Amino acid sequence: MQVKLKPILNKVNKKVNLEKIKVYSDKTVSLVTKFSDLMRKYMDILAAKMVKIGVPANVVSILGFLIGLLAINFISMQMYMWGLVLIVVNRLFDGLDGAIARKTKITDYGVFLDAVLDYVFYAGVIFAFALANPAQNAVAAAFLLFAFMSSACALLAYGVVAHKSSQNYELLNNSPFYLGGFAQGFETLLALVLMCLLPWWFLPIAIIFGVLGLVKALTIVIAAYYNFVIANKKSGTTDINE
Repeated sequence: MQVKLKPILNKVNKKVNLEKIKVYSDKTVSLVTKFSDLMRKYMDILAAKMVKIGVPANVVSILGFLIGLLAINFISMQMYMWGLVLIVVNRLFDGLDGAIARKTKITDYGVFLDAVLDYVFYAGVIFAFALANPAQNAVAAAFLLFAFMSSACALLAYGVVAHKSSQNYELLNNSPFYLGGFAQGFETLLALVLMCLLPWWFLPIAIIFGVLGLVKALTIVIAAYYNFVIANKKSGTTDINE
């Protein structure tokens, strides 16, 4: 049996060149990094101009959110390209408000507002896909919302407890409260873009991303147990609720 499998495996290895895949993967990461750096550069330039004319970061956050809400309308009517355009515009405004805040002052309310608007926007887009094709998308959208809520609640609860504690836990000034890992802002945006470009693949994309979201929620729970229980015991401190 092994003799018969060898020529088949050799053919597969010839067709699937792992080295080429690695090269393409490295090139893709490099291009994404360069694009991200370029966008950040232009965002900083635009943010400097906005600061000069006195536009607050929170106003940009709210305006970007309202633009993003229009995507729900277009996606629900299966006008996916218009929905995609509005999603991209929303994300650009999300980057712009952060750039403005960094040039002026990052406030607690600004971080709070940015996080809330981001979560509502993402949930709204998922809801829009359920409206676009209830028979095909409703169950997958409900699962993705369940996973999204699980990870969002875990992140926000972690942020609240860590903020109350005097310990130096991993907290970020950015929004939402990203703690590393996958299913972050970039991955979420990528999933939404794919859903708009390939709406007939919504179900598998939603399921895959939903599973990643649940895994993320679990990793946050594990991280919280380590930081709030194990690390406290090692350092000799007590639980913040005690």
